[in-house]
Amino acid sequence: MQPAEAGQYAAAVLGPIDSLEEVQGFAGNQTFRLHAGSGATAYLKTGAAIAAEAHAIGRARAVGVPVPEILATSLEVPPYLILAAVDGTPSDEPEVLVQAVHALRRLHGIHEDADWAGGLTALIEDLGTLQGIVPDDLADRLRVTMPPFIAEVADVPTVLLHGDLHARHLYAVDGKLTAILDWGDACYGDPRYDLARLTMTADPSIILTAYGLTSSENEERTLSRYRVLWSLAALHAEHAAGGDWFDAHVRRIAAELS
Repeated sequence: MQPAEAGQYAAAVLGPIDSLEEVQGFAGNQTFRLHAGSGATAYLKTGAAIAAEAHAIGRARAVGVPVPEILATSLEVPPYLILAAVDGTPSDEPEVLVQAVHALRRLHGIHEDADWAGGLTALIEDLGTLQGIVPDDLADRLRVTMPPFIAEVADVPTVLLHGDLHARHLYAVDGKLTAILDWGDACYGDPRYDLARLTMTADPSIILTAYGLTSSENEERTLSRYRVLWSLAALHAEHAAGGDWFDAHVRRIAAELS
C-alpha cells in the first residue's frame, strides 16, 4: 500500500491527516503511523492476516483483555485495520508480566475447535522449503523429534492464542498493563504455546506461577518443544514473506534441541 492510499483510508475515519510515516514491522505486513489534524494518533495496518487479527482483537476485548481500539476494518483489497494509539511503552516489569498472564488466562477461556496437530505437522512436512536456511542435520532432528510430541498434544482443547506474545507487545504506564498489541498471529491451539513464546523473553518462573502452573520436568519439556515449533513457524513465515531474519530462529531451535 502506498502512503497516499493509507492516508486516504485513514482520513475517512480520522478526518484530515497532517502526517504519516511507515513504521517497521514484520516483512509480510505494512504499518503506518498517522497523525490527524484533530490531534489523534492512529495506526493503519495492512497484510494477509487482517481478518484473523480483527477477529482476535474483538474476542479478546469481549473478555476484558486490554487491546487497541479498532477504529475501522476493511477486508476488501487491500485489507486493513485502523487502530487507535495506546498509552504506554513496552514493559517487561514483573508486575506487568503478571497482569499480561492473567489476561492470557481470560483469553484462553475462549474455546473453538481447530486442527492444532495438523497445523504443527505442516511445519515439519514443509521443511523442504527451508533448505539452505535450516541445516540438514537440524532438519533431520526436527523430523525425528517433533512428530511424537505433536502426537502427544494432538487432543488438547484448543483456545484462542495471541500467537506471538513477548515483552515488546506489552504496553504499560507506571506498572499497569494498558494493552497487548499485534494480534496478527492469533490462532486456536494449546495455551502452553503462548506461554512458551512469552518465556522466550521473560522469566519462566514468573509466567508459570502467574498462570497457575507448577514447574516440572515435563512442563519444561513441553514449553521447550513449543519454543522449537514457534521458531520454526517464524522461519516459515519470514521465508514466505521474503524476509531474511533467519539466524536467531535457527539458533533457538538448535539450542532447544541440544
